[in-house]
Amino acid sequence: MRLALAGMVVVLSAGAAAAQTMPPADPLAVRPIPAHAGETAVIRTKVEQAGYTEVADLARDSTGVWRGTAKKGDDAVDILVDKGGRVKATRR
Repeated sequence: MRLALAGMVVVLSAGAAAAQTMPPADPLAVRPIPAHAGETAVIRTKVEQAGYTEVADLARDSTGVWRGTAKKGDDAVDILVDKGGRVKATRR
């Protein structure tokens, strides 16, 4: 009985120690856009900060992905902002 109890203490202690030594969160990890921030202005700002101009026609589809149009330099592009907040563009 004592041996089993001692074994449980060792296992639980090891788990607590491992939890305390976890590395910090990855600074390059994707930070999803919170659900309450689903306003068009927030998404427009995110796209503009990614270097796009003339952002227009932004709308959120039924899956939560934002789509619209913009310009990158002289090129017209279709914009997509996924649920993770990543801005992607395809040439029109």
